[in-house]
Amino acid sequence: MRRLFAPLLLVVACGALAQEGFPLDGTWRGETVARDGSHRTIVLIIQWDGKQITGTVNPGPDGTDFTNGKLNPEGWKFTLDVKTAKGVPVHFDGAISNLGKYNRVLAGKWTEGGSAFDIRFVHE
Repeated sequence: MRRLFAPLLLVVACGALAQEGFPLDGTWRGETVARDGSHRTIVLIIQWDGKQITGTVNPGPDGTDFTNGKLNPEGWKFTLDVKTAKGVPVHFDGAISNLGKYNRVLAGKWTEGGSAFDIRFVHE
């Protein structure tokens, strides 16, 4: 019985790790540094229901929900257009790397109002 249990446990554990799902699902955290040296953290929570990419930018009282995220599997490019709680337009254009790993990276250009900067989000 013991001889069967260990291999069975290994198969189940490997199967659970392989069930990561849609490459954008989950929480992504990125940090920017302004010219004055101040830091700003941006958090994206992204879900996919099989048809639509939705989520929240900076969850909390001033969080902004979105329903229009787009992923192009050719090059794994992700785009997002949303307005902040204060009505400021935000556009993100980036791509996923380290696709087969848990700690994927989503890097690109974040444009908010009249400011644009490069940002690198890491999947948590």
